[in-house]
Amino acid sequence: MNLPLSVGQAVSIAALACAATCVHADFSFAISPPRFELTAKPGERVRQTIEITNASTTPGTLLIRTADWTFRSDDTVVLEDELRAGSCRPWVAIERRELTVPPRQPYRFRFEVAPPAGQAPVECRFAIMLEGKESSFAGATQSVPLGARVGVIVYVRVGDVAPELSVQDGRVEVRNGSPVAVIDVRNSGTAHGRLDGFLTGTDAQGQPLDVSAANTPILPGETRSIALKLTRQGDPNTVVQAAFPITVKGKLEWGKGRSTELDRRFSK
Repeated sequence: MNLPLSVGQAVSIAALACAATCVHADFSFAISPPRFELTAKPGERVRQTIEITNASTTPGTLLIRTADWTFRSDDTVVLEDELRAGSCRPWVAIERRELTVPPRQPYRFRFEVAPPAGQAPVECRFAIMLEGKESSFAGATQSVPLGARVGVIVYVRVGDVAPELSVQDGRVEVRNGSPVAVIDVRNSGTAHGRLDGFLTGTDAQGQPLDVSAANTPILPGETRSIALKLTRQGDPNTVVQAAFPITVKGKLEWGKGRSTELDRRFSK
């Protein structure tokens, strides 16, 4: 069964970058970290823990399982319960499939990944799904089932795999009613990558800008549209609606010592 989730429904999957909190009826869970980026050797067992905190005053129960996932071009995720061809989920062991977490206390949930001996270099990707055990909210005329779901994304680089990112194109798109500078980034490597680095910009009125690329994962073999965030120079918390055209320059970085220069003019 495929389960599509939007960015708002599963922040830890779609953003893959920020802490996840799952609120469900009369209890609330905080899940940390929202993702793991691990390395392993064939035949090696890697162990990690997820910290689960129940902020409610009563115990809460979670159902836990693994899933394969696909990251769509619109930044939504499709989860797959059935094993995808080539899935690495058979390498994964989780501590248990149902867990009752006491109130006001953190619980360290364990999982491990064991790539088989002789495994060729590959990036293993899967999700650990934590779902509130179904309850219901009694409305005026009916009982509505509730169930909150959070996914923790796990990447495991087995052997010598790495991203190889390159900027293919740049343009201006209208998103949520506002113009946004966007670059298309190709990953011709063997592992996912994320853009980092320091960029500067100047808009049509000569206003100086600081520019940063969205930290969205770019999976091997895909080209993904990455939005550029424009902020007031020296003030990363103040987003600017700049006057186009804008010129953006600087160095986009990814991985260890890998980078590419960007010098582009974005015009509506």
